[in-house]
Amino acid sequence: MRSILAVFFGFGLSLFIEGFARIIISFFHTLEPSFFGISALPGTSWIIGLYIVSFVSTWLGAMMALTIAGYAPYKHLAAFLALITLWILFETLSSIGVSPIWYLITFPSTSILGALTAAYTFKLNQNAITNS
Repeated sequence: MRSILAVFFGFGLSLFIEGFARIIISFFHTLEPSFFGISALPGTSWIIGLYIVSFVSTWLGAMMALTIAGYAPYKHLAAFLALITLWILFETLSSIGVSPIWYLITFPSTSILGALTAAYTFKLNQNAITNS
């Protein structure tokens, strides 16, 4: 039960941070709120910022999932990546007519790279703990 909760909590944290960033951008620019795609973003710098937020939020969510679970990190990472992949699929299918193709191809890489970076960071942290 702890494993399932850890993965879902990490996934939820990731979605919350990214969604919160999108809401802040929408309120700041008084645009319609949009939870995926780039139609509500005012410019290129905001798109780059969203890429960074996506990477960092996925990294934080995966780190939370791996840290809370405590054991079998690669199984938990695989479950986290499965949830992220399903979310990416949903987001891509919902954005096909609205977002440009370059965005639909490049944006999923930020989430996947964030999760893989979290696995690498978690491994470094575990090695540092065992070596001390």
